[in-house]
Amino acid sequence: MASKQIDCFEINWKFWKFLGIWSENKPHRYYKYYSKIFITFFVILYDFLYTINFYFVPRQLDLIIGEMLFYLTELSVLSKVFTFIIMRDKLKIIFEILESDAFQTDTEEELKILHRAKVFIKIYWKIVALVSITANLTHISSPLLKNLIFKVELALPVCSYSFLSESFLKTFEYPLYFYQIVGMHFHMLYNLNIDTYFLGLMILIIAQLDILNVKFRNLKSGKDHTQLKESIRCLNKNLDHYNEIERFCSLVQNIFSFTLFVQFSMASCIICVCLFSFTLSVPVEYYIFLATYMFIMIIQIMVPCWFGSRIMDKSILLSSAIYNCDWTSNSKDFKINMRIFVERVNKPLSITGGKMFSLSLATFTSIMNSAYSFFTLLRYIQTRE
Repeated sequence: MASKQIDCFEINWKFWKFLGIWSENKPHRYYKYYSKIFITFFVILYDFLYTINFYFVPRQLDLIIGEMLFYLTELSVLSKVFTFIIMRDKLKIIFEILESDAFQTDTEEELKILHRAKVFIKIYWKIVALVSITANLTHISSPLLKNLIFKVELALPVCSYSFLSESFLKTFEYPLYFYQIVGMHFHMLYNLNIDTYFLGLMILIIAQLDILNVKFRNLKSGKDHTQLKESIRCLNKNLDHYNEIERFCSLVQNIFSFTLFVQFSMASCIICVCLFSFTLSVPVEYYIFLATYMFIMIIQIMVPCWFGSRIMDKSILLSSAIYNCDWTSNSKDFKINMRIFVERVNKPLSITGGKMFSLSLATFTSIMNSAYSFFTLLRYIQTRE
């Protein structure tokens, strides 16, 4: 019985619909209006006000750095939202490929590989959701609790809205506060459900490569003409499977290439900003927030890089897997096809961001080095001032 792979993204679909970036082939007639209003109010207007705020922030490095912390994250979210809107048709093709015959399992062993991948995707979503929601609620609730309990002046949790007068900010401090925390919560949900979806696709690619590895190892030879012909047919079927995996990787890369470039660039800058903020004189609880936020940013780029390396490693292992089959007694055509395939997988499958860097642990190391280099530059500028 064929196993549906796309049901592991069911929770992502529900949040996408709520956040206005996903609709079925025949959506409710009012959904498009809901989607436009939601995205305009909580994404476009939200980021527009944040951008205007920068023109009115005093030209002090520490103040600019403080305002920049969340703004870089908002730019990453903006790229993800518009990627989903622009690439919606291609995203639907991804689901069609996952349910195509080439991506279905034939044996119990293959079914177990796919089942483990789906279970991991669901567990990973729950872990990321727990960490993200806890961190977000802790950050957005602390200013309000201080205001209500200790009568401390309410500080806006995301940006200061410096373009507004002090009297206006004082009059509408609670509406502005709740607009920022609600928008921030929705942006966290965008990040959660788009990032886990992308990582889920990478996990399914790894599962398909594992399945193909098993298929290559189980290829049999034959003694007569019919059996030899069947061996070639099975080999060609596996090669077609690899072609589908390669096509799937290319499609995923095509959809997420730009947003990966933005996300990794912004994450590098955020890590740099967090490191610089540690050198400033701020309350102890803010240091805790900085450490948590920087850790999340590091994980946000490390996990895709780790899975990207796994895809590269798994695709290279196919060359040894095919040599573990009973190939020596097979036909000449079988050996020719096998040799061509081995040469082909010497260039591993990979997913590239912005046509500039592949997702790998080497890329992660390079990004961390760049972040630290930017930090030392900011420290130099700070000492000059």
